Amino acid sequence: MIILVLSTFSITSGYAQLENGASSRRHMNFYKLGFKQIKEDANIGLVFNGPEVIYGHYWEYSKNNMIFSIENEIGVCIPFSKGIPALDIYFKPAEVSCLILTRKKNKLAAGPFVKFEYNYTLYPQLQSAFDYWFTNFSLGIRSRYNFSIASQPLSLRLKSSLCGFTSRQPDYRNPYFYDIGFKHAIRHVNSDLRFSILGEYNTSDFELSWKPKADSRITWAYCFNYNGYFETPEISIVRQAIKLTFNPKSK
Repeated sequence: MIILVLSTFSITSGYAQLENGASSRRHMNFYKLGFKQIKEDANIGLVFNGPEVIYGHYWEYSKNNMIFSIENEIGVCIPFSKGIPALDIYFKPAEVSCLILTRKKNKLAAGPFVKFEYNYTLYPQLQSAFDYWFTNFSLGIRSRYNFSIASQPLSLRLKSSLCGFTSRQPDYRNPYFYDIGFKHAIRHVNSDLRFSILGEYNTSDFELSWKPKADSRITWAYCFNYNGYFETPEISIVRQAIKLTFNPKSK
């Protein structure tokens, strides 16, 4: 908790420094259309695969050599395994980061981020009485590198968690006593939070984006995301998606 508080304070302090002098702001909406895989060891270890749609919003404030940003996402997936459907909901209410640009042509930027992330899954034909979840409130490192190939502008972004607080359903639950529903789901995904480090869980993101022209309204990107919890009950979540970001009109 102390680490997360200190990180949030440092990001907020960086934002305060941005207030001096010229600045720029950007607001963008985006969609991710992709494919998701879930291996939930607490649920027979089956691998569920299916299409996923995510909607998100990105807000950025930059000044001098600092970039302050806030991002949120919500998505839904209908994965299948052996013809059995499931319902998976993904929600990231906030990811806050502060990047510092290098002095050399502003190609490389890196800094800390804090995020709040929820993964919630139901398997109605396998376990109609139980819900499954993986929650992480994480502190990590984020980086961005801008470059070009054959005069085409590209941007590479990498993120990885270092530590944080996690929540998972118990390894064993009494089959005769259970509760389910929206109220209980909210309580479950925030229950029994424990401090975890890199060897106990990890969330990582890779994104390679391409903007065809400087004034283009759409930026295209390939995204790869991995979420893993390595304690019992283990879970692995892999996403691959095409991301369409809708840029504001050029003034």
